Amino acid sequence: MQGHRTLSAERPAPFKTLADLLAAGELTCSTAQVARWLNVSRPTVIAMARRGELPGKRVGRQWRFSTKALAKAWGLDQADEPETVLAEVPASLAKALGLRTPRTGREAASGGGQDVA
Repeated sequence: MQGHRTLSAERPAPFKTLADLLAAGELTCSTAQVARWLNVSRPTVIAMARRGELPGKRVGRQWRFSTKALAKAWGLDQADEPETVLAEVPASLAKALGLRTPRTGREAASGGGQDVA
């Protein structure tokens, strides 16, 4: 029997581990995936999520789990990932663009140099 002409005969390989999902950049995973990793049933995963034991959210009729929150809860988080650093915008550019700039401790104590009318 031949496959359907418009459908691909090959399916992408399912993600086997949480590390695979994280490496692929996936943000969420399903109850079936979490159940497979914990070696428990899907209803058990849902019950654990309802009790707050797993970081899950209900989306419609499905439960979805944050891969990053699971990795953090299970001690698999990437500690060597660089932290996002925001670039400092020069005051003159911020003023020209009408951006608010955070006030430093010295500016906050002295009134900050911004006149309030």
